[in-house]
Amino acid sequence: MEKTPEHASQEAAAPLKLLGSWASSYTHRVQLALRLKGLEFEYAEEDLGNKSDELLRLNPVYKKVPVLVHGGRALAESVIILQYLDDAWPETRPLLPSDPFDRALARFWCHFADDKLGPAVGAVFASTGAEQEAAVRQVHENLALVEAELRDGAFRGRRFFGGDEVGLLDVVLGCGSYWLAVFEEVTGVRLVDADAFPLFHAWLRDFEALDEVRETIPAVDRLLEYARGVRHMLLGLAGAGAGAAAASATAEAPAAATPAPAAAADIAVDI
Repeated sequence: MEKTPEHASQEAAAPLKLLGSWASSYTHRVQLALRLKGLEFEYAEEDLGNKSDELLRLNPVYKKVPVLVHGGRALAESVIILQYLDDAWPETRPLLPSDPFDRALARFWCHFADDKLGPAVGAVFASTGAEQEAAVRQVHENLALVEAELRDGAFRGRRFFGGDEVGLLDVVLGCGSYWLAVFEEVTGVRLVDADAFPLFHAWLRDFEALDEVRETIPAVDRLLEYARGVRHMLLGLAGAGAGAAAASATAEAPAAATPAPAAAADIAVDI
């Protein structure tokens, strides 16, 4: 049965609850979108090393944050949640453009951010030596593609990817780009050079200056402390794995793989 306007209005007015983690850029995406749209929500912090029964029940497939609960119904995956917010509250500030091609283009580059750029940045953070150098090259190649789109492509002449105001792609790229400076501080590796990527660099500065972004992103000192601990853990795990592999090569029976801590898979190192 088709919903009446009154029914749709009642659904939109149902309470919103967000399950997330303070350091997760995926969580920050949803928090920022909710603030940009002026939507009130309850926030529940998750301990990713000891996930709540509620999180496991609401997201049994991936068992990760963020999870948005609207009127008792749960949605997972940040980009899906952002698009849902646009669909459910069309009268609020839009994240996606009205033109179908532009909407598809924004979705494409969101996928690029999560599929290529983010993993490359994460690889820089979790490695050293030649492996890290290869990851840095991959980051720079990916950033060059974004820079080209800002200079000559679909986003040419825009202050934000969404135009005069931030849109879906700004939220996805921006909630994570602040990790670049944190990773540079922790690893000593320069990822974003203003001379090499001037348009991306200018976009990031404008994005980070927004009041809603400042309200969403944790303090740099806290992020640095967290990142140093995570990098120490990841490098330790990598060293343990290499040691186990060397031992298994000479042992009669292969050594069991050392399991990673429960929280390791949930560490947000995406851009």
